[in-house]
Amino acid sequence: MRISSQRFLAILTTVVVIAQLWLAWRYFGFLTGDDVEVLAEGFHRALRFPYAAWDIRCLFVPDFFVSPMIRIGSLLGLESTRALAWIATLPFIALTAATVVLVHQLALQIPLPAGEGARRAGEGPGDPATLPSPGASRHPLPDGRGWQAAFAATIFALHWIPLGFGSTVYPRTLAMFCIVAAALIAERRPFLAGVLVGLAFADRFSEIIFLVPILWIARRQWLRIIAGAAIPIVLFSGVYDWVTWGAPFSSAMKFARLTLVAPDFASRVKYQAPWWYLANIVRWCAPTMLPLLWIARKRTPWTFIIVPLVALSAIRHKEVRYLEVMIPFLAIGAGIGAAMLWQSRRKLAIGLVAISIAWHLSGLRYHARKTMPAMRAAEMLGADPSVSTVTLNQIWAYGDRLYFGERMAVRDVGTPIDPARFALGLQNTDAVAMAETDLDPPLVEALRKENFVAVKTFRDGPAKAVVVFRRAR
Repeated sequence: MRISSQRFLAILTTVVVIAQLWLAWRYFGFLTGDDVEVLAEGFHRALRFPYAAWDIRCLFVPDFFVSPMIRIGSLLGLESTRALAWIATLPFIALTAATVVLVHQLALQIPLPAGEGARRAGEGPGDPATLPSPGASRHPLPDGRGWQAAFAATIFALHWIPLGFGSTVYPRTLAMFCIVAAALIAERRPFLAGVLVGLAFADRFSEIIFLVPILWIARRQWLRIIAGAAIPIVLFSGVYDWVTWGAPFSSAMKFARLTLVAPDFASRVKYQAPWWYLANIVRWCAPTMLPLLWIARKRTPWTFIIVPLVALSAIRHKEVRYLEVMIPFLAIGAGIGAAMLWQSRRKLAIGLVAISIAWHLSGLRYHARKTMPAMRAAEMLGADPSVSTVTLNQIWAYGDRLYFGERMAVRDVGTPIDPARFALGLQNTDAVAMAETDLDPPLVEALRKENFVAVKTFRDGPAKAVVVFRRAR
């Protein structure tokens, strides 16, 4: 049974939205401190929650995307921090769904080589009939560009990076939407495409690297693209930084210094080799996608893949999630290859696509490592009026102070944990929360000397278990 392209997209985006709503609720913890910062700033703007954002951040996304949702949730009567945090993910889930549609439309614009494509009567390769039209919902998907668009959209929609991180308040989801939209309209509306690139920059500064492939698409319109990009950059990184930090482009300059000059602020792993992304290719590109990319090597949008890989490889600290904006173009290349293979070896094409999707879906296990146990510990302690001071390490894992509330004093002993500092932090504290894997013998002995006993251990699959200690009565 063949379905229309619009119905196919409706089903696919519905699946994505439902999956992300469930992911956002089920895996409510955090993987890094980035999302905590965005969420805490959103609570600060919406509910006057006491929080001081890091001055290397442009506050455009938390103030304009996260804060309004928290305020709406609060007006609707939601009081639970977890529920409000879930509501805050809705704009990013919507952006992911919209990007699925944009990937489909962008893949439709790329013609198949001669001899490929649909073979309906009177239709040749690259025929305009394969492009979307107002009456497209009444016609079945064509065999050529329609199939490559369907393959591309499906591979993208079910890739663990956009699917998983799109269920959080991770800012790059907005940048991903902006860059794919810019690529779609670059030749027809270069000024607006530039505005979208500038918006992506205000979202995450590193995404300015995608200006290069956008300029490559519309080489004759580069002045309009640059002029368009300048507007949101000046407004949101210049003027808004002036309002929030007291100087235009303050956050961008400080971020550049920390990233390029003094990158030791990053996570425990400070430096990865320049070839790290290629060495870890199976984490972001299923091996079964490689033959599809090879088949489509002459039509894959390589500039959107090579430019970010080279630029991000030059930065010392690397994370797979930094590649989120590149994933749509990787999926488009694989979708083109699958459509070309579909013409001669349908079972093989379906097999490669199916295995690629299964491979990427398995990557969602990464999100099962979020800090749900720490969050539950924070909820328990925050609701206990007898606890006024808590000692822990890596406060971001507990949602910073969002779940502890304003009344509680929180001591972060840092990481790696120094036993002497830890012992000092135990003085005059009511409770301790520690990851089970961090409880080395010196720490256990310090807890024993201060008369602390374990009262609750929170576990959640592969996530780090967290043990809560209280003083023995």
